[in-house]
Amino acid sequence: MKAGSAVSARVSESSKDVEIVTSADAFRAYARRVRWDLVVAGYCLALGTGILFALLVAAGGDWNEGPGWERAILRDVHAAPLPRVIDQVMLIAPWLGTNWTTLPIAVALALWLVVRKQRWDLAIPIIVIQAGSNTLNAVVKHVAWRERPDLWVKRGQFAWPAYPSGHAIATMSVLLFLTILVVRERGTKWVPLMIAPLVLLVLYSRLYLGVHWPTDVVGGVLIGTIWLLTVLRAFPVTAGERTSGA
Repeated sequence: MKAGSAVSARVSESSKDVEIVTSADAFRAYARRVRWDLVVAGYCLALGTGILFALLVAAGGDWNEGPGWERAILRDVHAAPLPRVIDQVMLIAPWLGTNWTTLPIAVALALWLVVRKQRWDLAIPIIVIQAGSNTLNAVVKHVAWRERPDLWVKRGQFAWPAYPSGHAIATMSVLLFLTILVVRERGTKWVPLMIAPLVLLVLYSRLYLGVHWPTDVVGGVLIGTIWLLTVLRAFPVTAGERTSGA
């Protein structure tokens, strides 16, 4: 009995070793297919676009105080108070499109895809697009430092400088990328119909809650969109593809 148990243990360990080697080979095989040069170029383009847009807006004056037309837009947004239920939705919606929420989801999803499905073709771009969303937001915020609006008490979740809107970056890049993957992999056509209004809701809520200038949101949309298109172009993700070495 002991001899049989020992043999079974060795077979089990051997099988695990084979799985690890196979997974490592699959990772290397897929990584070689990625256009890393395009990833770097697209990241730099998103970063440069965000900074250039900030410079263009700042050239008009009142960067920290907000130009008159931006202040007017924010006042119009607050001209008619929303019903209490919708007001609460505006407070909750941003949590669905922030790096604070998408980061743990992206990491957990990527780990599950690798461990359970051997889907490096999905896991790697998910991690890359999330990493880009986090770092682009942080870098541009500290390069183009901007104070948040002071027209009224700010509400909801916010941190760091105003420009760009991190919610806009995360929503346009990570959230839309995950939506595209779901449609590719599962053929679920109704998901975009749910995500589209959510994206608009998250973007509008940043103005409604008084935590961003309109150009903060526009800048975030530009950065997030460029980064999304970069990842879609650089990573060869195909519906139903398996990279487990089979």
